Amino acid sequence: MHILSALDAISPSIARSRLVLFSPFRRGRTWKLSATAYLSAGSTLFLPFPLIQLAFIPVLRQLGVPWVVPIMVTVVAVAMLIYLVLFVVFSRLRFASFDIVLNCGQFVAPAWRKYGPQSFKWALFKIVLGCLVAAAVAAPAVTYIHHMITAFTGLNLTPGQQLPPQFIASIFAGYAAFALLYLCFGLYFWASSLLSDFVVPSLALEDTTLGEAFRRLGVLIRSEPGQFTLYAVLKLGLALTGYMAMTIGFYIVLLVVGLVFGLVVFVGYVIVHALGASAIVLTVLGGFCGVVGIILYLFLVFYVMWLGIGAVLTFLEAYPLYFLAGRYPLLGELLAAPTPLPAAVLPPDTPAFSAPPSQ
Repeated sequence: MHILSALDAISPSIARSRLVLFSPFRRGRTWKLSATAYLSAGSTLFLPFPLIQLAFIPVLRQLGVPWVVPIMVTVVAVAMLIYLVLFVVFSRLRFASFDIVLNCGQFVAPAWRKYGPQSFKWALFKIVLGCLVAAAVAAPAVTYIHHMITAFTGLNLTPGQQLPPQFIASIFAGYAAFALLYLCFGLYFWASSLLSDFVVPSLALEDTTLGEAFRRLGVLIRSEPGQFTLYAVLKLGLALTGYMAMTIGFYIVLLVVGLVFGLVVFVGYVIVHALGASAIVLTVLGGFCGVVGIILYLFLVFYVMWLGIGAVLTFLEAYPLYFLAGRYPLLGELLAAPTPLPAAVLPPDTPAFSAPPSQ
């Protein structure tokens, strides 16, 4: 397969997404593949969020409720264990999603079984990286939390008294720090997703070491810094555009379904009331309609929304494949094959990432 620029890779990625999910469209299969892509996005970033609760331990002791501390530590430990298990599962689904898009897979189980060691290796790296990042921001985050708690607990106002200027300034400074922290996490999420795009193919297809996978990424960046930068920017823009379009579409569907359901309920109420139904009957029917409405809403969230997000994520899975295909001969051969082929190890003299031809 010839080398595609970051712009040229968009069109075949859209076509691949349609082929995987909608050729043909089957309610169960398409949703299952979309849900796999949706859940696999949980492996993009690891941050031990439950541990932030431990920052409140000094406050609990100051408030005279130290007995809460063992309960909090236990809850945090259980939450961290569940989070770790889910992250490992999501990481394996990330490899399964890669295989499904690459080979136009119809089933999740065969793709899931292929990549146990590779996915665990990648999950372990992400966990270590996430813990290091969390440790780097732990001190300022805990300081911010303690500062806000102290500012609020030390505020003794009488009715009608205005807030001190120092308190207002500290609040705005706290919000600014919080916004900066969110920006840093957003950039980290973006960078982590790019790592997955370019490291996962080598791990999945050849079971390379992490060092070799990162070396290949370095070769790609040094060979084509402009195209790599354009790819990174375009991926961010395409992801935001896709999510916004999916969200708008979902709320339009939700609005239309809600209006139709509300109209049906209203007409039914008028008819039943005209027939002289008692208050008890109307109450029972109203409760039944409420239950149906909740079920319908959950269906729209877990089917329609997951289907939409899954379509966006499937495209974001195909996009790096087509961008890399011409630069990674093995990936290009598998992607261009009319039927899925078994992954073969490249000869030692074949470059993992091919540099673009000189002009």
